Amino acid sequence: MENTKQKLCYIIPEYNKNTPTHFNYLYKFSNRLSEKLDVFVIVEKVSKGSGPFSDGAYVQKFSFSLLRCFENFIILLRARKRGYKDFYVHYSFLSAFNASLITKIFGGRVFYWNCGMPWKYMRSFFRESFERMVYKMITFHVTGTKSLAVAYSSFYGTPLEKIIILPNWIDLNDFKAEPTEEGVDEIKKWLNIPPNTKIMLFVHRLSKRKGAHMLPEIFNRIKDERSVLIIVGDGPEKQNLEIAISEYELFERVRFMGWFPQRKIGSYFRMADVFIMPSEEEGFPHVLLEAMAAGTPFVATDVGGVKEMIPPFMHEFVVFHSNIDQFAEKTQKLLNMPVDELQQMEVRLKEWVKQYDISRVFEEFIKMVSSEG
Repeated sequence: MENTKQKLCYIIPEYNKNTPTHFNYLYKFSNRLSEKLDVFVIVEKVSKGSGPFSDGAYVQKFSFSLLRCFENFIILLRARKRGYKDFYVHYSFLSAFNASLITKIFGGRVFYWNCGMPWKYMRSFFRESFERMVYKMITFHVTGTKSLAVAYSSFYGTPLEKIIILPNWIDLNDFKAEPTEEGVDEIKKWLNIPPNTKIMLFVHRLSKRKGAHMLPEIFNRIKDERSVLIIVGDGPEKQNLEIAISEYELFERVRFMGWFPQRKIGSYFRMADVFIMPSEEEGFPHVLLEAMAAGTPFVATDVGGVKEMIPPFMHEFVVFHSNIDQFAEKTQKLLNMPVDELQQMEVRLKEWVKQYDISRVFEEFIKMVSSEG
């Protein structure tokens, strides 16, 4: 029987079955797309030990840069020759460039996802020039919020009509199984956290871009010796963090977890009393979706699309990114909040985040690639 489904070539930068990053959401989403579309997945890189991605997916084989570029172009060209006119590229400028070249010659469309604040950081002349060229070549730029669309348009000169708003997503089913009291107690015992301890949680790369360097200053201002800070992640700021935490004599109240698979992070969000995100740069952060899905209140910096993705009643807890005193003050307020208010906040956060469930964003994605634009 002839396959009459619409064809889509879906390009993922990397597959790692134990990834600590948001790429884990892409894997499930790409598999789900096959319910309604004829999807050909290209994976640019697979981490060792991850096994096959999915049936029919093409995994790039070469590691040498020039060969990888050529291989990428050939596979995308073959996809176009097989009737795949629409290409969805997540973050990869290489695939966006090659797919755009091919569609300029043979027809088709390139939907390129990028959601962040790249204009805040210095890039080499070559990289900056190449990325600007790619933004001019793609058919549509897909990003998370209206304010980010305006910012990208202003910085790269992309017409607003070429920018599509599509939020990030989360699978709420992953957060429905609440841990039992025994399960939470077991985790706390493993982490040597005494009963009735207030738990602050940070989940991100330990870099200045993600505000990791601010953690010791923030935690030192928390006036509760029963509180503990759990840090999930790794990165270039780890050594500086350890030094600063030691200088403040806070080491006994901090737990460095390193990286672990993103799919296992839910228990930590549900266990935390407050999630903190002091980032200098974000787009549409998955960590806030995860916090809301767990019903965990948070303090975040006013960067990227943060205020647009969260409920208005949480705007009070969004602060200027370099204001450590205010960040600590808002964190302390949540730690001291009465139980009944926290319970109400939990219910409202879980209700708000439903709009970002994978089932809803999936339908928005299908409409996007099925449009005639």
